[in-house]
Amino acid sequence: MSEVREKELNSNELENISELEDGEYKKFVDRIVKANREIFVLCVLANKPMCGYDVIKEIFVRCNVFLSQGNVYPILYSLEEEGILRAEFTRGNMRSKLYFIAPEKRETVQKKIDLFANAMESMLFFVKR
Repeated sequence: MSEVREKELNSNELENISELEDGEYKKFVDRIVKANREIFVLCVLANKPMCGYDVIKEIFVRCNVFLSQGNVYPILYSLEEEGILRAEFTRGNMRSKLYFIAPEKRETVQKKIDLFANAMESMLFFVKR
């Protein structure tokens, strides 16, 4: 086979590999976010109070993963029930609740986020070895 033809094949193979990698990368990120929805919701709310719709949008913007309302709202309700989150209706809008981390639970939430980050770093260390 000619050297030019080998370079063309290698170039085409690289293009296919990068497309495959992009798809695989997306699958991995999707799995990580969806398997750890609660922690990602907490990460978003650790930055500022938001309504459920904005939590969904923020996770999509940051991770390019869409979590449905059916995935996010049960987490918000559960965390509110556990006292980790509080919710207030916004002024003039009784349909939209603003969720925020309860002040007395901020440290607990940060520890949970840190533990998750440490676990991910340990996994990364294992995989990169």
